[in-house]
Amino acid sequence: MLRLVTLVAASLLLAACKEEQVPEFPTVDLHGRLVVDQAMTASRQAQGIQGEYYQRVVTVNEQDMAFADFIKQYCADPNSRNETCQKALRIKKIDDVSGATRFLPNGL
Repeated sequence: MLRLVTLVAASLLLAACKEEQVPEFPTVDLHGRLVVDQAMTASRQAQGIQGEYYQRVVTVNEQDMAFADFIKQYCADPNSRNETCQKALRIKKIDDVSGATRFLPNGL
């Protein structure tokens, strides 16, 4: 009888536990599109650097999102094994040098 009560209690405890829902990683084209970053362009022109400074914008779940915000939200862990995050972090390193560029290495 004690075993039956213990079994029922354990099954009730397990039934009460809720499984954590892992947010589904969105499908996204990491190349996105390039838009002029007006603030950074103005800052660079004030320093005497001519040309426009671009930032990358990606579409996630049918909404536009700055590439940096995408990385903060979906790829916060730099040691992530997610292939999309690994590519995103590599693209970010390239973009951080002098703004977003449409010329990315093969594989990105």
